[in-house]
Amino acid sequence: MSNSRLKANLFDLDKGYYLSKNDPLFWNKLFQRQADNPEAMFHVGMAAEREAKDYLEKFYTTRGDKYLNLYRKTIARSCNLVKSSFRKGFIPARLDCLRIEREMHLTDLRIAELNRPTSYSKKQIILIFISAVILSILGAYVFLPHTESLTMKEHNHAYMLPYEVIEGIPPELTAISDNRLVINIPEKDSTKEKIVNALIEKLKMEYEINPLTAKQVVAVDDKDREIGRAIWEGNRENIQVYIPTIKTEIALDNKKVQLWETTTVVRSALYQFVKKNGYMPKELSELNQGYPNNYLTEFPREPYKMKNTVTTSPTRDGGWLFSYVEFSADKDLVSLVKEALKPNLSYDKDIPFTPLRILIDKDNNNLFVLSENRIIRDYPVALGKDNATPEGKLFLSKKVVNPDKNVPQNRNVYGTRAMELANMNYAIHGTNTPSTIGRNISQGCVRMNNSEIEELYAMIPLNTEVEISHNLSDIIPIESDGYVPPRNLYSNSGNLREEDPFTDYHWAD
Repeated sequence: MSNSRLKANLFDLDKGYYLSKNDPLFWNKLFQRQADNPEAMFHVGMAAEREAKDYLEKFYTTRGDKYLNLYRKTIARSCNLVKSSFRKGFIPARLDCLRIEREMHLTDLRIAELNRPTSYSKKQIILIFISAVILSILGAYVFLPHTESLTMKEHNHAYMLPYEVIEGIPPELTAISDNRLVINIPEKDSTKEKIVNALIEKLKMEYEINPLTAKQVVAVDDKDREIGRAIWEGNRENIQVYIPTIKTEIALDNKKVQLWETTTVVRSALYQFVKKNGYMPKELSELNQGYPNNYLTEFPREPYKMKNTVTTSPTRDGGWLFSYVEFSADKDLVSLVKEALKPNLSYDKDIPFTPLRILIDKDNNNLFVLSENRIIRDYPVALGKDNATPEGKLFLSKKVVNPDKNVPQNRNVYGTRAMELANMNYAIHGTNTPSTIGRNISQGCVRMNNSEIEELYAMIPLNTEVEISHNLSDIIPIESDGYVPPRNLYSNSGNLREEDPFTDYHWAD
């Protein structure tokens, strides 16, 4: 035998000692030397089970209490060793844990029936015994899982897997999203303990049907709000049960709204592109061109995976899913855009869409970003003195990064971003005099703080509708739903391709 083959058959115990893997007593010897080795525990435990079965057969033959005691002692040792090996990370032991405990339970039922005193004839005893065995097997399948579950819950275990309860937001596990199960828990039963028990019980039932596939169970209340989630990733030693607190409930709701918002931003850019050009782009990257066709600097990140990559195949891996859809004038453009652009993580969910628009309230010097009736952003602005800011329905005809690029620094009056209004002599732009914000002081332009127009510029696509008016209180909905805008999902860094190096701008300021 070659040295390599010889070494392959040896187990290194360190310090120059080896065990032969061909030795029939290999696992016993390894366990004697490494009592915490989970695989050795498992094999020694399985050998103990075989030994226990031999004692049980002898008990059935002789009815000797000696063999019954030896069986019980040996099978208990077997069960403990197999359980310990699993808890130390030897995952294949899980199924044997379940099997051994069930067989122990069935054996106890059989022995109890054998030891029950009766005055029946021998033939009747045999018939009763057979009936008892059949009934015990059926009873084990029906009742045993519940008995195990209750016992293990007291020790924070479920079907040999310990579980931990976490107060917070569960991670998005796209690998097992297709195996997500939903259970409804009425409000009267929605205590933390009942939610945890219901989740564990459901996960356990699903495990017994299919013990090989990772799973997660989501609990919802009567209003279809998530109130808990149990996750088992298949290769973990424990189940994780997430219970939202008040703060995490708000955060979960915020993430959903943030996904709606970022989806609306990308869809709005696609909507304006198709509306302007009369065709659907072959690739979504056509929205990220340089000036003057710069609909968006770059796509926002969706809030769950924090990705802004674009794919054409659904993978649930985050980012955006774009499907080319042929455009025709007889089709509803909003529906067409919804079909073409979806968040990749939730491509099968219906996310409502209304294109973004801007409203500027001249009475209160505010600029609002809306989608239908929902305010997404609200910024203070400076407007024209003597009512110089034009009114009516306009649109963003240009978007420019560093509009003062061609003038000396001391003449920088337009700040870091500008968006021209309807090819007129007016624009929404930044400022180098932030103290003027909130006042009527400009020559007619709409001034914003540089940091705020950088955010607005990153969100609002070219050709977006802008309405400027007095008396907007009737059409601007005032909401206070605790929504936290996603400041980290947009890139506010300027793209040099969006500069216009050939033009000196002279808007009214």
